[in-house]
Amino acid sequence: MSKTYTLYIKAYTPETIPLVRLAKYMQNLAALLGHEAGVHFHALRPGSTQIVSRVNFEDEPKVAAHLALIERGEGQTEAKRAQAEIDRLLAEDNATGFVYEDDKEDAAIIAFPGVTRPHPTIYGPFNQEGSLDGILISVGGADQTVHLQLQNGDVKYTGIETNRETARRLAKHMYEPVRVFGTGRWLREEEGNWLLRKFRVDTYQILAADSLRAVIDQMRAVQGSEWQAMENPIGTLKTLREKSGGLH
Repeated sequence: MSKTYTLYIKAYTPETIPLVRLAKYMQNLAALLGHEAGVHFHALRPGSTQIVSRVNFEDEPKVAAHLALIERGEGQTEAKRAQAEIDRLLAEDNATGFVYEDDKEDAAIIAFPGVTRPHPTIYGPFNQEGSLDGILISVGGADQTVHLQLQNGDVKYTGIETNRETARRLAKHMYEPVRVFGTGRWLREEEGNWLLRKFRVDTYQILAADSLRAVIDQMRAVQGSEWQAMENPIGTLKTLREKSGGLH
């Protein structure tokens, strides 16, 4: 018989769990197990809610090794993200859960604290002086406050504001790497991420050509980015800048 892995959700029953909720759990279980072509839905069992998956015989060693890495905290990024998302869903459902192998319900492979996990402290929002680096990709606004956007790799900074005079001078450097200085309003989220609510620009600095190369390398590293296929990304940036003609 093929090996099975079951996600035990200590909430709902197969009859009461909303379909859209079940789909979210199933999607993240698939990402957690990996090797999607060799893992299949098998059954939905009672005992709260249990999602049973079946693994093709030839894929059993790969899935087992994959889960062992996750258990040690060494799994791939997508699997770690799925693990965190299942735990978040359980917390929202006021529940806990675990994954077990075959019929070994009393031997959890991966446990999800869910609702029992201590809630991290939220800090802020608070103001702090600092700077932001990135390629200037947008300058616009009809009132006295002008809004800017910077792109740094896969991170896009929005909520950046400045006055018209600073914006007018900055617009000449569209699609160039810049460093803006000012005061940011920050919030630390429950997951530990720092969220920029707003940033007021006082001054700026145009970064050197080697900094431009570093920023482009970051942008080309983004999965699926169009920058990866460009033979001359610096030339492309210069062309975009010449076509922009100022405010955006």
